[in-house]
Amino acid sequence: ARRSAGDAMVIRVVLGSGSEVLDVGRARRLFTPGLLRAMWLRDKGCTIPGCTAPPQWADAHHLIHWVDGGVTSLLNGALLCGRHHTLAHQRGWTATATASEVTWHL
Repeated sequence: ARRSAGDAMVIRVVLGSGSEVLDVGRARRLFTPGLLRAMWLRDKGCTIPGCTAPPQWADAHHLIHWVDGGVTSLLNGALLCGRHHTLAHQRGWTATATASEVTWHL
C-alpha cells in the first residue's frame, strides 16, 4: 500500500473497539476527542498518586513531549490536573502508560 501511494500523504492510525482512534502518530499534536474519552475511562482523573482531581479538571499530557518527537496516542498520554501538569513540565517527571494504567516514576 505504501509503494502504490507514492508521494501521497499517508497517515497511520490505530483503532480501538468501536473504531475509536487511539493513535494518530505525529499527524496531530492535540489529543482527539476519542483519545480524551479513552483517557477519561482509563485514568478516571489526574494520574498523580494521591491526587483526587476528576477528569473534568484534567489536561491530556504527552508523556514523551511532542517537541521531543512524542506521538499523540493513548500509550503516550496521561491526564493531569493543572497543578500537576505544570509540575510535570517544571520538574521533568516521567511516566509509562499501558492500555489500563499510568505509572509515574517520581
